[in-house]
Amino acid sequence: MAQRAYLYAKLLLAMAIDVVLINVAMYFALYLRFDTPHVPAAYMDPYLHIAPWFTLGTILIFLGLRVYHRLWQYASVVDGLVIVLGVTISAFWLSALIYLEGAAHYSRGVFALYWLVGLVLIGGVRFFRKSLNDVRWHMSEGDARRVLIVGAGKAGQLVAQELLRHPEAGRALGFLDDDPRKAGMRLNGLPVLGRIEEVGIVAQRHSVDEMIIAIPSMAGSGVRRLMEEARRADLRARILPALNQMIDGRVSVNQIRNIQIEDLLQREPAQVDLGEMASYLTGRSVLVTGAGGTIGSELARQVALFHPRRLILLGLDESSVFNIEQDVHARVPDLELVPVVADLRDRPHLERIFEAERPQVVFHAAAHKHVPLMEAQPDEAVRNNIGGLWTLAETARMFRSESFVFISTDKAVNPTSVYGATKRVGELLVSALARNGPTRFVTVRFGNVLGSRGSVVPIFQRQIRNGGPVTVTHADMVRYFMTAGEAAQLVIQAGAMGQGGEVFVLDMGEPIRILDLAMNLIRLSGLTPGHDIEIVFTGIRPGEKLFEEPLTREDRASASQHERIYIAREAPMEVEGVLEAAQNLITLAEAGASERIVRALMAAVPEYHPNRETVVTAIPLSGVRDLGARHVVEP
Repeated sequence: MAQRAYLYAKLLLAMAIDVVLINVAMYFALYLRFDTPHVPAAYMDPYLHIAPWFTLGTILIFLGLRVYHRLWQYASVVDGLVIVLGVTISAFWLSALIYLEGAAHYSRGVFALYWLVGLVLIGGVRFFRKSLNDVRWHMSEGDARRVLIVGAGKAGQLVAQELLRHPEAGRALGFLDDDPRKAGMRLNGLPVLGRIEEVGIVAQRHSVDEMIIAIPSMAGSGVRRLMEEARRADLRARILPALNQMIDGRVSVNQIRNIQIEDLLQREPAQVDLGEMASYLTGRSVLVTGAGGTIGSELARQVALFHPRRLILLGLDESSVFNIEQDVHARVPDLELVPVVADLRDRPHLERIFEAERPQVVFHAAAHKHVPLMEAQPDEAVRNNIGGLWTLAETARMFRSESFVFISTDKAVNPTSVYGATKRVGELLVSALARNGPTRFVTVRFGNVLGSRGSVVPIFQRQIRNGGPVTVTHADMVRYFMTAGEAAQLVIQAGAMGQGGEVFVLDMGEPIRILDLAMNLIRLSGLTPGHDIEIVFTGIRPGEKLFEEPLTREDRASASQHERIYIAREAPMEVEGVLEAAQNLITLAEAGASERIVRALMAAVPEYHPNRETVVTAIPLSGVRDLGARHVVEP
């Protein structure tokens, strides 16, 4: 109640000041017109008659333009234009009242002078408040952190304005930007101090404490480079994330956060055909398996944005299914959600689900993915990754689903693990099923998803929280990584493009060395690799290999209509042979014949060469020395 009374008092005070300024502006306009303080009665009397209506009308104009609902201590060009518009309308209102009063002799110059003086007085008072706020900020900046903003675009200007509003968060010294047109210029009163590559020199010259990266579309390679420069210059580095947070200028101090591993690996946002994606999702019944997993849950979130008729969330873990249902419901409250806890190998249950929900589009993300565990239990890998897939695909075909998108992995290429081999059999099975029937079957193949359950990132983060050591299998091991959002978006796009039988391969960029990933995570935690946190090499585990490949040696990749999606042109297959091999594997799995399963996988996937050896010696990392882009590990 007290706060509301205070706001009303401020509003009335601002209106009272404007009442005075409006009439003073008119008096000065008459004074300037006649160059005398004694304005002729033929001009003053008509104005005095209409003054109450003129003043009231102008106040109402300002209210309509929300002049009194703006924080003028943080005024911008847009706010200035509002004042110009308000005074202009007020001048026309003045001329209309004067002529209605019958004073046709009134000089038009008076109206022009009122407009000019009104802008100076009414606008000047407000921008004078902004100037006082700026001066007060500079006078009180004593202990504020000295901040350098990387990027002098719209995002950088918004960051500068936000720091001005919250001086306790830091004092902006200026910008770095590579646009030559901005060199030596000033934005928001702050200078462009140099190019982005000069961050170290500028930081030393101006005693900078902190760097904020305000280029939301910057690729991970650029962020990595800047983070390394910040480390060398002993700067704290933060970032303004996600371009979609910039919509309508929604930037706050809380959104300026520490750099995360996703920022170091991100690429330019993928360009997708939203119309094409919506055409096969909007108004449809969509099923996502593995809906509680990293990819399945992200698929569910993104599919929901296209307003399907219903979204069926299927998973085996009840807690994860419940969690994704709550998450999607909070994002899209009006969407019909059908959470289902089911085992894909239970054909009768699966058929009842399809009978009730009639899914037209199926995204199959469910799988057993843990490589060492599946090495120890090949029967379970076959039952779930091959048997579950086949049951789901046959059921989708039986109930005439329109599209079936199978999510595979780069570990299916020249596999060395049971997991990779089962996924390769899954690819062959999907391609075989695509040869006939009403359903369009396609496969989408990509690498590791950053931060997924069981991936190295959350494992490293947990080890760092526990004080180390961080365990890396091999110094030269590399992997492809994608963020869950980018992968899900491209999976949906590939599903829209597929005609049936294609194996789509997502462009995953450059492979990342796992050792570099571990070291970056340690540094992002404010620690030093080899000093604060030890890195230990544990050796390659069963089924693992040093690097993954997106294509087999026999594949021929061709471009699709999307720049980040390729089509693997595979050698012709014998459909009956694929189905027979898959059935044989399922039979062996049901019998628990693990050794025979491995031999059967080798027969079904000739390029499968099991790697069942592991190095058991641990090598502690006692020091790390930087040599440019390379890291030399000293045991």
